[in-house]
Amino acid sequence: MVIPGTPVYYAPQAPANVFFYAHQYWGFADGGWYVGPSWSGPWTVVPPMSVPAPILHVPVRYYPVPPPPWSAWRGDRPPQWESHYGREWREEEHERSWREREEHWARGERNGCPPGLAKQGRC
Repeated sequence: MVIPGTPVYYAPQAPANVFFYAHQYWGFADGGWYVGPSWSGPWTVVPPMSVPAPILHVPVRYYPVPPPPWSAWRGDRPPQWESHYGREWREEEHERSWREREEHWARGERNGCPPGLAKQGRC
């Protein structure tokens, strides 16, 4: 499902914090981020400064398995990332391009199917 107002998708019934953005899957577990080309991986560790801004801006309520300390945080706000994620989550040019394409798509042109899956004819 698309996260309203973002180019990011999440799986509300997933047993893990997995997101889909820019034709890649992003997972958050054990305090770290991972990226992979498909739901089943292979997964690669991602340094904090390399996590795309749209992923870091996902509100807490869209993490199916939030870490226990997050229970005190507002669900409509992004997690309170530590300083090693940077102070400014700037949107890089390629991220803006993806966001604009995804926003255009999210306005209803594809009936709820992520572009990568639609191209593959999987929905």
